[in-house]
Amino acid sequence: MTHSDLPFLQSDRLIYKLYACEEHLKNLKNIQLKHGDLLSKDSRVSAEMEIDSLVSQMIGTFDSLLFRIIDKCQLSGIPIDRIEIEKVMSVLSAESKRIELAKELEEANKEGNWYWMIKHLRNYSLHGSLLSEEASLDVIQYFDQALVQLKEFINDIKMKEPVLQ
Repeated sequence: MTHSDLPFLQSDRLIYKLYACEEHLKNLKNIQLKHGDLLSKDSRVSAEMEIDSLVSQMIGTFDSLLFRIIDKCQLSGIPIDRIEIEKVMSVLSAESKRIELAKELEEANKEGNWYWMIKHLRNYSLHGSLLSEEASLDVIQYFDQALVQLKEFINDIKMKEPVLQ
């Protein structure tokens, strides 16, 4: 993301959310560079906060995409405070005949796939640290890859469904 994209942060929440993800990941990488280890006494709390924020922003980015789908595809029957991927997939399939879009959302959310995994990590982080041995996760490498997958997913969806641009 460049500074030329910044004026769109107010009007395009997907751009804003992706930007926030990039910033949290950059902060996490800077913490590792500065301290050499995310588990060190001097970096642990900051690293944990960045990880939690990054995971929340990634889920928020996906939720923003769901909001955009509801709005641009003019889906009805989903209250704004009850937007869930399963409801969006169901309405897409039933109401608008956008079966392919529903299938792509379903695939991302399938157990073991990238979006399901992000939600799983968020739930795990509510009671344990993603920086623990139990989590056995190279967080920077994992989130680098997950952010690429999120961006590719959004770009693919937007290309296949021009109304979502």
